[in-house]
This record gives sequence, structure tokens and C-alpha cells, in this order.
Amino acid sequence: MGDEGIQGGASRRFVLQGLTLTSAAIAAGAAGSAVAQTAAGQKGWWERDYRIVQTNLREIDVLEDPRVIARAVKDFGGTAIVSNIGGIVAFYPTKLELQYKNPYLKTDFVAEMIKASHDEGLAYLGRFDTSKALKPVYDAHPDWFVLNRDGQPTEFAGTYQACPNGPWLQDYALKMLREALTVYKPDGVFFNGVGFGQNDYAGRARGNCVCNNCKTRFREMYGLELPKQEGFGDPNWRQYLEFQDRVVADLFKRMHALADELIPGAPIFRHDDYEYVGRFELQRRVRRPAPEWQYQAGEQARWAIGRNPGKPMSSTSTAHIDYPWRQVTETPDYHLNRFAQQLACGARLDLYLMGSLADQDDQTWLPPVSALFKWEAANSRHYARTTPIGRVGLYESEATQRYAAATPWASYRNGSFRGAYSALVDSRLPFQSVNGERVVEGKTKLSDYDVIVASHMLCMSDAEAAALDAWVANGGLLIATGMTAGFDGAGRPRATTALASLPIEAYGEPQKAEGWSLDPTKGPLRFSANRVPVDALYFGGRLRPGTTDLVPFAPDERWGPPEFSYAIPGDTPRKIPGVAVRAHGKGHAVHIPWLNEWQYYRDGLPMHQQLIAALAARYAPASRWALTGDGPLELNALRTGDGGTLLHVINYAGQRNGRYDMPPKLHGLRLGVQGAGAGARALVGGQALKGVAKDGRTWFDLPPVGAFEAVLIPA
Repeated sequence: MGDEGIQGGASRRFVLQGLTLTSAAIAAGAAGSAVAQTAAGQKGWWERDYRIVQTNLREIDVLEDPRVIARAVKDFGGTAIVSNIGGIVAFYPTKLELQYKNPYLKTDFVAEMIKASHDEGLAYLGRFDTSKALKPVYDAHPDWFVLNRDGQPTEFAGTYQACPNGPWLQDYALKMLREALTVYKPDGVFFNGVGFGQNDYAGRARGNCVCNNCKTRFREMYGLELPKQEGFGDPNWRQYLEFQDRVVADLFKRMHALADELIPGAPIFRHDDYEYVGRFELQRRVRRPAPEWQYQAGEQARWAIGRNPGKPMSSTSTAHIDYPWRQVTETPDYHLNRFAQQLACGARLDLYLMGSLADQDDQTWLPPVSALFKWEAANSRHYARTTPIGRVGLYESEATQRYAAATPWASYRNGSFRGAYSALVDSRLPFQSVNGERVVEGKTKLSDYDVIVASHMLCMSDAEAAALDAWVANGGLLIATGMTAGFDGAGRPRATTALASLPIEAYGEPQKAEGWSLDPTKGPLRFSANRVPVDALYFGGRLRPGTTDLVPFAPDERWGPPEFSYAIPGDTPRKIPGVAVRAHGKGHAVHIPWLNEWQYYRDGLPMHQQLIAALAARYAPASRWALTGDGPLELNALRTGDGGTLLHVINYAGQRNGRYDMPPKLHGLRLGVQGAGAGARALVGGQALKGVAKDGRTWFDLPPVGAFEAVLIPA
């Protein structure tokens, strides 16, 4: 066993994939982390590897000893703690009349918490929630808060939602920040909930604010009245969405400026545009349609890193299952699965608790998560400066995210994206998120990709399309599906598609495609012996010269009584392409003119996933990495700071719908790597791997894989 390993045959209670850390790994991780933090201090903590524990404190938690809270976080394996300062409740002796002071406060809890955190070598990250206030503030200043169309405020459990244009956020929140940050010097600041939220904690849609502050500012900025209804049915809705962005961006700009003045160099966490470090949240919501989206953690990490390349981020894994049950906690195996996805994408570990570690009613889920934190600490040098290097890109356009709802076909968008994500995972193709806006800005280089999948990406700007066309002409493979690029960057219909490389030049009226099927035993692309069902809609139209049909249609079959369920002899199949391809310069653009990935998300039929994999195999260079063996597995690739490669194999066999148990260990897995030497190391298994060269790859037999395995290939 190596000092980075995890040893087999241990107690179920202390599992990381059914195994426990060796004592050497625990000691190396905990001691090494503390020494590094103490020696270096807290400045620039995010530039090193870090592990966050958020203690989302309740009023009564100020009765606890800050030294005990901080020491528990350190012993857990954390390097940074998120702890409350002010906003809805002040955890310090505030002098501001309207900021509610914690009635249980007996000392200066914030000052003591900062000192205790620093004494334990932890970065202290101060949490503010200025999004709401209590009833006395509302009674004194109702015009500071959200006003719904029914004339009522957005109120929940005695708190009132602040309007981003009202004086509570525009003025008083900055007073709270100035008071706190003048006295206290956190190593970073996390703001919660600032924005135009439409839903309350119960998930009720309350609509957008129609208060006088919003009316006045919208009229000043656009010369228009607020939308009379939510959605693109109102002619002013596009401007209103832009208005929301501008108001929130200006508010954060002012908060940032104040923080830069009072705590210069300390990062401000955000979930979209962030200067230093980003932070998101992973949570279960029982009111969402089942099953639970199992790739939430990886999706958030990929999106954030694609949108903010080169900047560290984390998604905090929420311990509680949903708002009404704040003290009912997730299974440890769900946390481990989330964290495995995050690590595989290059994100940091981050855990979110209600109260302190000692406050958890169920303590049994903590040791397995702590074991992972300590294992990661022991392997910190491998995770500190990782960069995603998957050569497949899943394209995301913020134009589609914002304006797809203006089109008639937006209801298929989410399922299409999730189906594409799932198909790439199930094809075991390491992939990244490609943000169209960052491509246009030059922050993301398309030359880093061999394949880009644009799944029913309805809205696309001219600049995005030009960048993609140039990349295809340079040798790339674009796989576009549904009605990709049929609308401009603001969701308006195009006369011709934005992408000049695409086989389809102009979309016609979509056709209902229920009962249609393709015959993959005919045509150039043969990837299945089974028919490929086509459902919902077919997005055809005028084709460009040089287009080839890769997968032709089968003759229609009737599908009523079984006696008549066959194709009538002599019937000819429809002549429109099932899958169209066209050469463009040195590369190829494929158009699947139906909702292949949407169907894969809905149905899970293998031929829809196999189609994506077959296109990549035919028109793009072979993947540098291959994984063989049975089981529901994800493969992802990172470059380490010293130029090595870190490959993650994630095991999803423990998931059944929304339930997450310890996955059974998967045996007989082999990892093939192009250009690797004969040696590698399984960091979770804690053993050296000896490779065998075959067919242009070096193949490594993996130890049994539980929650995940991380294979380090030296530079």
C-alpha cells in the first residue's frame, strides 16, 4: 500500500467506495494541509488546492464555542470554513438600527470565529445574506421590497424578499457590508440570494416585481413599461431580461468595489462571472420531476469551468434533502458521487451543512465524506492546478439559455441537453463544456477540440456561428441536432441557418415524426442492427449542395392492431435524410434533423447514444483514452500542474432513480492511454499499475472500482 492509497477490507461506516483511508494517508493529508495553510497564511488561499466546509449557522449556533467549530472543520479535512457575518441576521454586535441582531449573541461571535479559524489554519469566508429582511423593516419601508402582481409582498417564514432596485439592497446592504468589513477581515466573501428570484422557499412562483422602484428604473433605462406578463408573449420581455442582468451586475459591481476597498485581495464568490473563484450549490429538490438528475454535479462544474476558464470553482454539496427538511440528510454515497464528478472535472471539494458538524442529528454519513476530504488532502498536489483536456465539447450558448423560450420548440431543449450529456458519459468520451460567448471573446480555443456537439441549440449569434464554421473548416467535427442555429442571438427566426457549414441551409416547417424510424443497416454509417426510432418532430428544410444521407429512413410501418403492423410491400421510404453530413473545408458538419438526444434522455435506448459515438468515431481522431469493461461508468481527463494526466473513472451503479447507495465494486476494467509509458498509479486503490502496449495504446488493468478511481499517468 502506498501513502496515497485507500486500503480494502475496512468497516462499512468509514467507506470511500467500501474502503477506508490508511492511517498514513490521513496523517499526510491533515498535517500537510495544516502546515501549508499556516506557513503561507490565508492570502491567495484559492490559488492552492482547497476544501470548503460551509457551516450555515442558525441563530442558536452562536452559543457554541467557535474554537470547537473550527477545530472540527480542520479535523474533518477542510482548509476553509464559510461562516455567517450578517444580512438577515447579524452574528456580530451591529450598530445599524435596521439590521436584526442575533438575540442569542453574548460575545462578538464573528471576531471569535475568525480568530479560531485562523488559529486552526483555515481560511475564513464570511457569508452575507442581504436578499431578505424581517417584518419590522418591511413595516417601516414596504417600498424597499418585492411587490407581486397581486399587490402582496414575497414573504416566507417572516422574511420579506428585497427588490434589487429598492433601497434595502441598493443602499442599506452596502451599509451592512461597510460596517462589518471595516471591523472584520474575512479571507473571502460569499453573498447569498441577490437577484430577481421568482420563487419562494416553498417553490411557489410569485412572478416578477412590479414595485415603483422597478417601474421607474425600467422606464429610465428603456423608455418602456414593465412587462404585463411573464414570458416572451409580452413585447418588452427581452428588454426586461437584459434589465435584470444590468441591475444585478451593477449591484455586484458596487459590492465588489466596497470589498476591494476594505478587504483588498479577498475574493468575492459568484456563480456566473467571478474574478477569482466561483461557487455553486448542489441540492436535491423533492418537487422536481423524478428521477433526480444524476449528473448535476458534473454539469455545474463543466459549465462553470467552460464559462470561466482557468479559474477555480466548487459546487457545495448540500447535506439536507430540501428546504422543508433542513435536518434530514443525504446518504454519504450521494455526496461521494457528487464529489467524484466534481474532482473529475477539475473542481474543488465543498460541503454545506445546517449548523456545525456537531449539530448533525445523523452522524453516520460524516466519516465517509471526511475520509474523502482527507484522501484528497493526501493527493492535493495532483489536484491543485488541474486543467480539463477532453477533446469533445458539449456546446452551450447563453443566447439559447436566455432566449430559447421565445421559440416554439424550447420545451425540447432541456431534455436534448441532458440527453447529449448522458450520451457522452455513456460513450465514455471525456468531454468539456464549450461556452459560445467565451469562444467569441477568444478565451476558449476551439482548436482544443476534435468534436463539438450542439444539441438542439436553437439560438446562436452570428459571431458564434462564424467561429464554429472556421473551426469546422480547420478540421473539426460539428454534430448539430434538432433546430440548431435556426434563431438569432435574441431568439428571432432566421431566414437561413447561421452555420454555413451545416448541411441544412434553411429550416422549413417541422414535421410530426411519430412512428418514423431509420434503418442503420443501410447507408454509410452502420452502428446498430436495430431500427432507430424517431419521435416528436423532424426539422428538415432546404439542403446545401454536397450533403450526404448517412442513415436512411426505413419504410413506414403501421402500428395499430398487430395484424396490420408491417410495411406495405413496395412502399418506399421517405427520401429526406435521417442523418445528414457535409464536408466543409478540412472538417465535417453533421445535422441530425430530429431530437435524438431528447429521446435518449427520455427513453435510454442504446441506439441513440450509439449514433453520437459512431459519428465521433467516423469523422474525428480516435480518443486518446479508452475504457473497457462492464458497468455504468464515466471517464474524464485532466492535465495536472506538472504535466501529467489524471484520469477519473466514476461508478454510477449505486444509483436507482433518486436513491444513491454504495455502488458495487466493478471488476475487470481496463484503461487504454495513447502515448503513455508503462507505469501509472491508482490513487484510490493505492497501487502501482503496470501497462501493456497494444494497438497503439498502453493498457492498464484497474483494481476493483467502487465510488471512483483516479489514475495518475506521469508526464
